Amino acid sequence: MLKPVSHSDSPPLFAALALSPDPVFVTNRLNRVVFSNASAERLLGYTNEEAVGLSCAELFEGCDGNGNRYCSEVCPVNQMAVRHEAIRHFVLRLRAKDGRTVTAEVSVLHLIAPPPDPFFLAHILRPQEISPAAPPGGRDGLDPPRSALTAARESPDLRARRLTPREVEILAMLAAGHATPTIAARLHISRLTARNHVQNVLDKLEVHSKSEAVAFAFQKRLL
Repeated sequence: MLKPVSHSDSPPLFAALALSPDPVFVTNRLNRVVFSNASAERLLGYTNEEAVGLSCAELFEGCDGNGNRYCSEVCPVNQMAVRHEAIRHFVLRLRAKDGRTVTAEVSVLHLIAPPPDPFFLAHILRPQEISPAAPPGGRDGLDPPRSALTAARESPDLRARRLTPREVEILAMLAAGHATPTIAARLHISRLTARNHVQNVLDKLEVHSKSEAVAFAFQKRLL
């Protein structure tokens, strides 16, 4: 378990973030929270001491706009940081300490650090208000979130448009952190068939691993 970072002995940048009006939490290369500021506590309910040392996946249980589990131990944002790729802002539904669902636009600041931590990821949260008067299925008069299949079909990237409906479903389950045996069980198919579907996803997206496929889906806004 990591030792909580107090505002007095934290690195200079963390100390600067401590009083920011923007809710911010910071993770390391292991997806563990190393710092959370007072604004994040007001938004999500967790103090710095409660958050530090936990994975952001188990703490916040982040889901995409359609309710699919996005945050997992194999974090696509972390994978992109390892490859030094730019991380675009995205929207997540986060679980607050009191059980509320908080929808926020997330911007990630990639901070290069000296060994033993090659980088930190500062997650800056901008809460999105859901209008009570919004029509069913809509958000503040906006169109409802697209399904993963629609996003793949409308993607400007040809690789995404190659995916079949089943392969898009498989990709969403990979993003939710499900292993191949679990995918097979949930879809009532054999493990061999599930492995073949996963391999087809990797081939069509021209990537070499499941984590790269999930990162691709995140980067192209398929999920």
